Amino acid sequence: MAGPAAKNTRDETGPGPGAGTILHYMKTKLSLMLALAAMLLAPFGHAFAQGDAVSKDDKEFFKNAGELNMTEISLGRMAKEKAFSPEVKALGATLETDHAAMTADLAALAKQKGVELTMEPTVTEKTMLAAFKEKTGAEFDREFREHVAKDHEKAIKMFMHAGNESKDADVKAFALKNLAALQAHHQAVGGKQ
Repeated sequence: MAGPAAKNTRDETGPGPGAGTILHYMKTKLSLMLALAAMLLAPFGHAFAQGDAVSKDDKEFFKNAGELNMTEISLGRMAKEKAFSPEVKALGATLETDHAAMTADLAALAKQKGVELTMEPTVTEKTMLAAFKEKTGAEFDREFREHVAKDHEKAIKMFMHAGNESKDADVKAFALKNLAALQAHHQAVGGKQ
């Protein structure tokens, strides 16, 4: 047995031998875990921050442009197959190609800005596309031209508004870049400038 001269070294010197090493190890491990978590979550945090920074008007533009493009791609594809005149078939191919390119650019921009993009026509547009499936020949061509003229008139206004009013330089550039194609489609079906 130890006498009164024996001292409890733990009471006087702290937690005991090796405690500093264990504490240092735990701090290092925690720091590494936090750094790893920050690296893994950084891309998502940036996307969320970007998405929050995009204005309500620009988010609406993304939504409407995506819906328009998907509708025009479907309608263009249908025109290539069902149109009576070679001119309408060719315009259908142009619509499909141009709107697919716009869609790719829009999707890339939306991803860059952290905006979720739904890439499908609205219920109304789906109903319209279903009705077009029933049309043939000259009737298809006439209604196709009317629809493309009306849709592109709205699209031109929408893209001009985004090109002139957006506070985001990238959204503005996308809208203005694609305006010429929309105007060409509108003119191809006899739309007025």
